[in-house]
Amino acid sequence: MDDGIRPELDLHGCTVNEALQLSRQLILESVRRGRDSVRLIHGKSTSAPGRRTIKSALTELIDSGQLTLHVSGTFKSDGHMIVALRRRGSRHASASGRITLRNLRRP
Repeated sequence: MDDGIRPELDLHGCTVNEALQLSRQLILESVRRGRDSVRLIHGKSTSAPGRRTIKSALTELIDSGQLTLHVSGTFKSDGHMIVALRRRGSRHASASGRITLRNLRRP
């Protein structure tokens, strides 16, 4: 969902790999469109300790530095995280239109 200000991606029902791919694509597209942040809903990760979850994989992705050029910080909550972005894109109407799943390209 995208209200035109902060895109939001609900990752419930995704595999860990799907969630990582979609999240990375949303971050890159949001930066390109000049957005300030994205909200990633990962759930509360109630699985067994030591098992890789969407929450742990997203935290690992952000903390690894792979997206340092695009991410300036995160606010991590129980069921979601807000990822602050480094603005590089344009805020023109054509660039800042709402983001849909169709806009998220496969790498």
